[in-house]
Amino acid sequence: MDDDSASSIVGERKLLHRHYAFGLGIRSDLQLPELAQDLLAATLDGGAVPEITIDEGSHHDWPEIQPSPHSTPTLVMAPGDWRLELEGVGWFRAWDGNRLSWERWDDSVSDRDVRTFLVTSGLGALLIQQGALVLNATTLVRDGKAVLLLGSPATGKSTLAWCLLQQGWQLLSSELSVVDAEGLVWPGLQHLKLWHDTAVALDLDWPNLPLVRRGLKRYGLSRSELPVAMDPTHLALIYSLSRRKPTNQKSEKEKPKEDPISNVEDATNSSEQQLLRAWARKSDREALLTLRNQAYQPRFYRAMEQEASLFLQASHLLKRVPVHSLNIPDGITKMRNASEGVDLFNPVSLFRQEETLAAVEIEA
Repeated sequence: MDDDSASSIVGERKLLHRHYAFGLGIRSDLQLPELAQDLLAATLDGGAVPEITIDEGSHHDWPEIQPSPHSTPTLVMAPGDWRLELEGVGWFRAWDGNRLSWERWDDSVSDRDVRTFLVTSGLGALLIQQGALVLNATTLVRDGKAVLLLGSPATGKSTLAWCLLQQGWQLLSSELSVVDAEGLVWPGLQHLKLWHDTAVALDLDWPNLPLVRRGLKRYGLSRSELPVAMDPTHLALIYSLSRRKPTNQKSEKEKPKEDPISNVEDATNSSEQQLLRAWARKSDREALLTLRNQAYQPRFYRAMEQEASLFLQASHLLKRVPVHSLNIPDGITKMRNASEGVDLFNPVSLFRQEETLAAVEIEA
């Protein structure tokens, strides 16, 4: 037996775990509970599922590359190659759109700490190398249709998702979502990460929840603890999450003092802030910029020369799916109360009164 054959057999033995996410079969030497187990029946475009491999390696064996100007001292990228060094955690490399390698910083680093970056930044980089449209979003499913909650970290995606899951929705993908050319969102990461104050406010059994990673008071809810959807689902609506007031609301400086009408408006606005409120994007250009800015790690797209593909795919998606802004209330209890009974498939029902009237006039 030659050395290559022996090495191949060793590799086959290492990759014991099979998973499925984002339309890809994944063979890994680490178990990845954030992802579904491999689905033998899953197909992509009627053919075999493309496959990627995840395995441990040494960063000393990585070949030299010419880094992109968008690289940093700890994040080195080039077309088809992505490398991340995290002090105290380890080294990660994604290349050729089908290989993901990792190495621990030292033996004190847990599998969970490694997985935190493998299934987010690592898989995100691979998907971008493949030319996928990867958005910084959580996707929920109900009645065979998907709604995408788009937003930067700390905008409340996970908290709102948890609240909606209690209302009969299912989780299709969290943190990053992949939308294909047909407008289908693919099952992806199926877990939620909640900060300590959120877990307490939602009455979760936080002392028995695992930490996302050491030193971080953030807990993970696994897919076994959540209602999940396993089929690629057509996207019906995109909501860009925000905690700011719509631009047509008056600021305090603009309101006349001691005006009874303004006082009524103040009370109304206070009530409005307890609710989920939507408003339509003003233009296609604004919607396109929203998708561009909320692509998963725009720096990755630029450094790996996939930004043109991002714009084309985002433009194509906007021809199929409308984008609205969704203003969510500050405060976890307010968010939970506001999510009860809302119909996200009917954004007009979430408009403020004057915007609803305007929408009706346009339709007429």
